[in-house]
Amino acid sequence: MGADVVPVAVMTGFWAVVGIILPFIVAKGPNKGVIQTMLVITAASCWLFWLLCYMHQMNPLIGPQLHNTTVLAVQYLWDGTVTLDNFSTPAPPTTTPAAFNI
Repeated sequence: MGADVVPVAVMTGFWAVVGIILPFIVAKGPNKGVIQTMLVITAASCWLFWLLCYMHQMNPLIGPQLHNTTVLAVQYLWDGTVTLDNFSTPAPPTTTPAAFNI
């Protein structure tokens, strides 16, 4: 699974509008500089957070490590397709040792 261009381009474009275009549209007032700074920092941090999460999903460092009994328990509890009768242990063979044969 590789990086797709469309999601990265769309999200980069959205946060570019928020961080580059919107600060110039802010109305005049005593807090104009604060609002502009807030928009730029918000856009940069949100875009970076999204990009890092997106990239992490492409090549995760660790994957799920489940024991086979855990997988069976999950399948039994969630799907209901596994019954406990399927996993009954067979009885040991009833052969007697040769020393006890009469």
